[in-house]
Amino acid sequence: MNTPLLAMASMLLGCASTAHASLVYSGLEYEHHYAGFGDLSQEHNQDRITDNVWIVRGTQRGIFNIAQEPSYQGNGSGGPSPIGTLWAFGTTADYDTLSYTTWADLHDGHPPGLLDQNVVVYLQDDDIYIDLMFTQWEGNGNGGEFGYMRSVIPTPASIAPIMLTGLFASRRRR
Repeated sequence: MNTPLLAMASMLLGCASTAHASLVYSGLEYEHHYAGFGDLSQEHNQDRITDNVWIVRGTQRGIFNIAQEPSYQGNGSGGPSPIGTLWAFGTTADYDTLSYTTWADLHDGHPPGLLDQNVVVYLQDDDIYIDLMFTQWEGNGNGGEFGYMRSVIPTPASIAPIMLTGLFASRRRR
């Protein structure tokens, strides 16, 4: 059997069975762009990072997690928006030494100040760290247009075909 493939499958299965290990995804491969004025209940207007974190923005104010909150809460009593996330300046190369805070505290009242800056988002319920960089932010009342690049989080469905293809390919070589 293909040894590198076996090692990869073993590593992936090990990650899946390790209940308390944080997952860290680096790079800025996925682009999310919201053109503004859209129906936030529609999946194409949401960035569904995991089952617990779906990032959106209304026509004004900040981003929020529509999977866990109905609208932007700021640092309000309903919880800091986006609920279920913590943020830090830096990259996932240093994820374990960064100082995490709420998104509102990170931008200190000025979200456009985050443009083109490396940040790490910690998805609390999933115990996942990802790289993210805001690339666009329109002011309040302009439809809520915003965009960012972020790390890709592989799903079991995206990993399985690669593993199966490799297994079948190795069997044909015998």
